[in-house]
Amino acid sequence: MALREFKVRQLARLKELEDLLLSKYPDKEKRIRELIDFLILKLSNLRTYTLYDYLEQLHRASREFPEFRQVIPKSNEVEELLQEKE
Repeated sequence: MALREFKVRQLARLKELEDLLLSKYPDKEKRIRELIDFLILKLSNLRTYTLYDYLEQLHRASREFPEFRQVIPKSNEVEELLQEKE
């Protein structure tokens, strides 16, 4: 999988998750939007050498909202990305 394909898929997943979280936690709208916006920014600047940082931020977000685990890529996806040349 190409990095750009991964970024597009992740963006779609994040936007779907944002809708889910906003409907589930309407009182936490500001925090949800902050997290999603931050992750989208990280995603837009993502390179294979910054993948760790992006995954770490997803992990931290999942501590606050467990639903973020849904967008953490599987290990095989990460392996594919690490093998790709930028």
